Amino acid sequence: MVDKPKKTDLNIYLAKSGAVMPEDVIKDIEKLKCFKISVEGFDACRVYIKKTFSNLPRWTNFFTPSIDPDEFGFNSSTGALLYAKVDDGVFMLSFGQGFHLIDSAMIEMNFGLRTSLNLIDEESIRSIDKSSFEQHPTQSREQTGIATELQYFGLNIEQDLLRAITGKPQDERFGKRVSGMDALKLNVEVDLQKLPKLLKSIYTAYKDERYKKGPFAWVDHIGEVRDKQLHAALDSIILERINSGAYQNIWISVPDIIDWDRVVGFKYSTRKYAPRYYDIRIPDFIESLKEKKVDIDKLYKRKIYCVDSDDYVVYERPAYRFIYAEAVYKSDVYILNNGKWYKVSKTFADQVNLFFSGIDKYNKTLPIYNDETEGDYNERVEAEDPGSFVLLDKKNIRVTGAASPVEPCDLYRNGNEFIHVKRYGGSSVLSHLFNQGLVSGELFQMEPEFRQLLNSKLPDNYKLKDVINRPKTNEYHVVFAIISESDEDELSIPFFSRISLKHVLIRLQAIGFVVTVAKVHVDEIKKKTKKISGL
Repeated sequence: MVDKPKKTDLNIYLAKSGAVMPEDVIKDIEKLKCFKISVEGFDACRVYIKKTFSNLPRWTNFFTPSIDPDEFGFNSSTGALLYAKVDDGVFMLSFGQGFHLIDSAMIEMNFGLRTSLNLIDEESIRSIDKSSFEQHPTQSREQTGIATELQYFGLNIEQDLLRAITGKPQDERFGKRVSGMDALKLNVEVDLQKLPKLLKSIYTAYKDERYKKGPFAWVDHIGEVRDKQLHAALDSIILERINSGAYQNIWISVPDIIDWDRVVGFKYSTRKYAPRYYDIRIPDFIESLKEKKVDIDKLYKRKIYCVDSDDYVVYERPAYRFIYAEAVYKSDVYILNNGKWYKVSKTFADQVNLFFSGIDKYNKTLPIYNDETEGDYNERVEAEDPGSFVLLDKKNIRVTGAASPVEPCDLYRNGNEFIHVKRYGGSSVLSHLFNQGLVSGELFQMEPEFRQLLNSKLPDNYKLKDVINRPKTNEYHVVFAIISESDEDELSIPFFSRISLKHVLIRLQAIGFVVTVAKVHVDEIKKKTKKISGL
């Protein structure tokens, strides 16, 4: 009678196609014990074991000198790595602490996730890990007590990244539960002799693209680039373009949400006589460098400073974080946003860009920006035309039950236009603007209390006649006015901001608003003005 294989926890990694030898993917391989194993079905099979060391647990110091540390005993960490070639795939299976032996730069990122998407029963998902691609990304895990479908996990398929998934496989050969991120995790009845067949099935599932035809079709829309070699190749493309003066599809902008009423300029050095610029531009940054060119180390080490009217630094980050860029590499579209590269499906990129190009433009003019801050601009606009504009900047409204006060808008025009004004910035800056407009718009449409409180801030000639009943469809407008010093007539914003705007616009239109975007041009002299510190 043949013994039935016992259930075993497997953590499976797939090496990149260029990693053809064990030393290509295993760290410090010369320090490891190696055992060659003959298994039918494997082109090669080896087990690598790291020498174990026994140490006192670190926490024993907490009890010293009250208790002799030796009383607690010793920790002994051990680990092994099974290296196996099957067909044209190279697999590593880690046991214990064996995953520390793997060179993470040489494995296929998201191998486990992609394989899981093809193995999992779409109606039997247990948990997901997701993150956003904005400035302050949320890393979260959602799980359910019962297996269910993806739609119940609250994913925004245009603004969330799926990082990992756990569920029940369709095929019982893969056990009762499968999880995947970079590694594929299974608990299956298997032994060494049956392992080649299992890995062949897993490799087939990994290469399959059937997940693109179901509820997971959106997963490849956007993905963070975590491959170090690809990241370096993309950086090289951007560096070459910057150093050659080819700035097309490369911008430099503030990556974080900052207080624009305090920030009046930017500096590339904290030296006493370093000039202060109204805005940040790549040529000005290059000119501030001694060598007049950049490399990746310089972009990480040199900082850009946001300063107030006294040249006090209120915000600083490495220059690399300020760069927003779009690049095409091997026919794929990539976006550099706030220090991270993302791969974007060309089909998805085309859809988002087409939607953005079709957004209605504001059909009235707004004054040219020639001010120190957004607040100054808003005040001047009202002062110059008080018959048309009402200043609502900083005049927040707190509705019962709301978590925080809400600003209705910056400027209220002609009794039916909520104008939200923001200086051009990175995707998180503009996405914050759009979300402010959404929150204000939803409260205005849904909450009589909000309309009543808004009325108390409006002059008599602009007060709402009816604060109880919801406004009629298309009666009110939301205008997103972005201050931009670019020479183009058309407004251009980062790709991820376009996604956020699409999401906000659809929701605002659904509750009855007309939504438009406007570009506020900057005075030509203002663009060229710089102030020398200390003079």
